[in-house]
Amino acid sequence: MYIHILSILGAIPLFVVSVYSLSHSCRSIPKLRRYEDRAEKSAEWSNVVEKRLWATRYTVTAGFVTTAISLLASVFYLLSDTHTCKIRAVVAAACLAFMGLRTSEYMRDFWADKHKIPLMDEYNDAVSHTVHVMGLSGVLGMGWGVMAAIKTWELISWHLH
Repeated sequence: MYIHILSILGAIPLFVVSVYSLSHSCRSIPKLRRYEDRAEKSAEWSNVVEKRLWATRYTVTAGFVTTAISLLASVFYLLSDTHTCKIRAVVAAACLAFMGLRTSEYMRDFWADKHKIPLMDEYNDAVSHTVHVMGLSGVLGMGWGVMAAIKTWELISWHLH
């Protein structure tokens, strides 16, 4: 019983961080898209620009998808009875932990050395939002790791009773 309450209490911050991260992601995407036409024209002349354009798309999409899946999963953990599928709850939380940490690392590999560009305020704002998503993906990964531990504890205690 107490472990189930702990599980619900663990899902609440995951939900809140997911919503917060998704809000940053949703703010960054339209701002980045404003520069996409110019970037595509430049990409016609430069393979480096084309690679950077695609890497930007991939990393922003990875952050959005990871955050959206985390949000849906946290709602599931809050509203459903994960007692009936304990092993799946452990595996799902562990997969979400891996996904969050890997997404954060993937985004950091691309965005770590990107600097803000003078006179491109919307782009710079989008970069700031994306960097927030990058960091929050790592927080979500750690949070889902804690949830996996809670669910493992719940599974073990269930088998002991």
